[in-house]
Formats: sequence, structure tokens, C-alpha cells
Amino acid sequence: MKRVVCWALLVSLALVLAGCAGSKQMLADKDAEIARLKSELAQAKTGKPKTDDLEANLKKALAELEAERMLRVEGNRIVMQNAVLFASGSVTITDEGKRVLDSIWTALAGYPDRDILVEGHTDNVPIAQKYQGKYASNWELSCARSLAVLRYLRGKQGAKPARFGALGYGEYRPIADNSTEAGRKQNRRVVIVVARKG
Repeated sequence: MKRVVCWALLVSLALVLAGCAGSKQMLADKDAEIARLKSELAQAKTGKPKTDDLEANLKKALAELEAERMLRVEGNRIVMQNAVLFASGSVTITDEGKRVLDSIWTALAGYPDRDILVEGHTDNVPIAQKYQGKYASNWELSCARSLAVLRYLRGKQGAKPARFGALGYGEYRPIADNSTEAGRKQNRRVVIVVARKG
């Protein structure tokens, strides 16, 4: 009888210990899940996923063009001055602009799951009279330039229309002071945004 009681106690103790070990593992799993969710929340707040090295990859792929001051990479944005892409008052991409866009497309080809949004921006100087028949305002000019870049990239091998979008902000999102020529030059730009779908 004593043996049976001893064995019963030993089995009960073993089951309790096994249950504790299982509970400890379950708690450890829950702690890991909570840590992962906190990390994702922090990343969502900053807009910079920890695992996403898009900016570093773009900077590496486009380092030569950045060194030539043809563009700059800022996070998921590739910023080009209009003078790199277009002659004054024109929406026809220059040969130099095509070379820059070709390099950008090579870098973007590594991100087939991203959307490509092209933003056009201008300074606040009204459209010159000789161009007013074509563009009623800086909005139309910025839209026409962003669409020209979109069409050029859309013509590349592997480009899917559903990935592309174009926006024209005209003079309304300046990044520099429009009261100086240097500031106006910075404001005349095209930005390619490499965006997550949706």
C-alpha cells in the first residue's frame, strides 16, 4: 500500500513538474510574441521597418549618381532636380535624364512588390507667357512632368502599370525658400516614392 501511495505521489509530482515546465514554455512563447508585437508597433510609429533596408540598398545602387549630384536618396524617396530631367519649360526628358532614370529603374527592379509613385513639384514663379497656352498653372506643369517620368519608367521591361501612379503638387509643397534662386531650384523637382502596396 505504501508503495502504491509513493508511486502515486511520484507520478503526481512528475505531472505537476511537467505542467510547470509546459507553463514556463507557454509563458516564454507569450513573452516572445509580446516583444515581437511591441517591436512592430514601434516600427509602425516610425514608419521604418527594422527589417527593411530599402534606403541602404537604394543608396548603394545609386551612389554614383548621388556623388554626381544627379539625385539624392531620402528614405524611400529618390529626389531629382528638374534640371537633371528637363530643359526649361519642357516636359521632354533629356538624354541625361534618361540615363538617370535607367539607373533608377535598375535599382527599383529589385522591388517588384512596391508601388512607384512619381511626384512633380515646381517653384512659385508663374508659368512664362510663352508656355501659358500649354500649362495653365504650375499644377499642370508638375503633373505633365511627373507623367513624363511615369511613362518613361512604364516603358521599361518588367514594368507593370498597376504599380505606377503620378501626382502633381505644383508650387504647394516647397522644401526651400522661394525668395531665392537657390531655393527655387530645390523646389523644382521630381520625386520617385518607392511605396508599400496599399
